Amino acid sequence: MARFLLLFRPRQPLPPTELIGRLDPLIQRFHADVEHRSPAHLSAMVRGEHEMLRLQLIADVQAKADGPVLELVLMSREAMGAGAPHTKQLFETLVAIAAQVMPDLDLVFRSDRDGALPDRY
Repeated sequence: MARFLLLFRPRQPLPPTELIGRLDPLIQRFHADVEHRSPAHLSAMVRGEHEMLRLQLIADVQAKADGPVLELVLMSREAMGAGAPHTKQLFETLVAIAAQVMPDLDLVFRSDRDGALPDRY
C-alpha cells in the first residue's frame, strides 16, 4: 500500500476549522470527492489516471504545543516496493497544487523527502 504524507504549519496559529477550510481549493483542483468532513478532519477519494487506481486523501489537524498543524496523507493500493510511481506522480501534483492554493501554510515535512514519519512535529 502506498502512503505519502505532507505536514503543513500555518505561519500564524489557525483554528482547525480554518485549516480544513483552506483545503477547499485544493480539493477542487485535485478533482477529489469529499466523503467525510468535520471541523478537524477531511476524507476524499481521488481517481488516478489509471482507471483502477483509486486514492484516498485524508487531512487531519493535529494539536501541537506551538499551534496546530495540517497533515495530508495520500494513500493507494499501489505497491511501495516498486516505488508506487502512479501514486507518487499524483502526490507531486498534490504538492504543487497545495503550494499554489495554500501559500500561507509552510510545508515542513514530506515523507518522500524526509522519511516515513515526522519525528519533530
